[in-house]
Amino acid sequence: PDLPITTNMMGTYPHLDYRRWAREVDVVSWDCYPRPDAQASDIAFLHDLNRSLKDGQPFMLMEQTPSSQNWQAVNALKRPGVLRLWSYAALAHGADTIMYFQWRRGRGGCEKFHGAVVEHGRRSDTRVFREVAELGAELARLGDSTIGARTPARVALLFDWENMWSIDAAVGPLEDKAYLATVRKHYAALWQHSVPVDIVFRDSDLSGYDLVVAPMLHMVTDDMAERIAAPLRAGGRFVATYFSGVVGDTNLAHEGYPGPMRELLGIRVEEIDALYPGQANSIVLADASYSCGRLCEIIHSEGATVLGTYGSDFYADSPALTEHHYGAGRSYYIASDPEPRFLADFYGRLLAELGIAAALEPPAGVELAVRETATHTLLCLLNHTAAPATVALPPGQRYDELLSGQPVAGELTLPAY
Repeated sequence: PDLPITTNMMGTYPHLDYRRWAREVDVVSWDCYPRPDAQASDIAFLHDLNRSLKDGQPFMLMEQTPSSQNWQAVNALKRPGVLRLWSYAALAHGADTIMYFQWRRGRGGCEKFHGAVVEHGRRSDTRVFREVAELGAELARLGDSTIGARTPARVALLFDWENMWSIDAAVGPLEDKAYLATVRKHYAALWQHSVPVDIVFRDSDLSGYDLVVAPMLHMVTDDMAERIAAPLRAGGRFVATYFSGVVGDTNLAHEGYPGPMRELLGIRVEEIDALYPGQANSIVLADASYSCGRLCEIIHSEGATVLGTYGSDFYADSPALTEHHYGAGRSYYIASDPEPRFLADFYGRLLAELGIAAALEPPAGVELAVRETATHTLLCLLNHTAAPATVALPPGQRYDELLSGQPVAGELTLPAY
C-alpha cells in the first residue's frame, strides 16, 4: 500500500472515464501523441485535462515520441526544435516529468518503426539523440524550480466522459454532434486570451471559479445544476450552449430543455434545427454579426435578456444569445454553434468584465502559460512559429530567465519553436 501507482492514460480516450480512474492512482500519467492537424491549443487542452483529473496536481508526461509516430496514416518527423517546444508545453501546463517512448527502437513487432531516442543504427550522434540530450541537460539545470508548481486558474471548462457517452448514444438531431470538437473550440477561444484554464467534471467543486463554461452539457441532474448555481449566486458567470440539459443520468429526456438549468438560464427550448453541411445562419448582435451552423435551437426567454438573434430562416429575429441575472451572477446561453471569431470576442468581453487578464500579451503564435509555487510565479512563453518572436514584458518588471540564468526586462526574443 505504500508504493505509488500510476498508469499511462491517453487524453480523451473515449472508452474509459479517466476522472473516475484518477481516484485510484497516486499521480496522473499520460501519453501525448498529437493528431497531425492538432493546433497548439489542442495540445494545451489535453495537458490541462490531465492536470485537472486530480484537481490541479502536477502530472507526468509519460510518453511522447522523440521523432515520429508509426500508427497514423502519415507519420512525419518532428521538425528540429519541436520536441523541445512540446516538452516545455507539457511543463508549462503542469508536468513535473518529461519522458519518452521509446528508449531504443524495438527490432520487431508493430512498433519497430515508432520513434526512439536510439535508432536501429545504435548511434549517439544523430539529430534526435542530440536534441534529447540537450533537453535533458536543460531540465537538469532547472532543478526543482518548477516541481510542484500549480496553475492559478479562475476559469473552468467542463468536459465529462458520461456526458460524451450520452451525446454519442443519442440518435439525432445530427449524426456527428462533435462534442469533443466543440469543447476544444471553446477552450481555444479562452487559450487565445492567454488566461489559465482548469478542466472540470460533473463531480467537481466549482466554487473557486469566476467563470464556468459548459459546452453541450447534455446530461444534467438536479445536484449538478445546484453545483453550477452556487457560484452563480455568489457573483460568478456561467456559459451554456445548445444541446444542454436534455437528459438526466439515466439518459431519459427531461420534460422540457434545459431541464434543471431552466431557472438559472432563464430560457426554454422549443425546437432544435439541424443544418446540412454548407448551410449557415447568423447570430446578429447590436454591433456585429457572426455566422453559425450545425444546430440552431429555437428558444424563448423566461426572464433572460436577448443579446443576439438569428439572422435568417423562419426563426429569424428569435433569440440566439441570452444573458440572465441569477443571484449576484449572470448566465449566458448560446443557442447555436458559432464561428470561432464570435467565441473570441464573447469571451474577451466576459474576461474583461471579470478583471481576468493575462500576465502579458504575447504576439500571435506565442503561447503564455502560468504556474506558481509558494515562492515564485513562472511565466512560460512558447513560440509555436517557425520564425523568431519578440515578447514585450510588463514595464517596470524584472524577471529571471531560468534557462540562461540571466535577468531579463523590457523585451524577450524567442527563437523559432
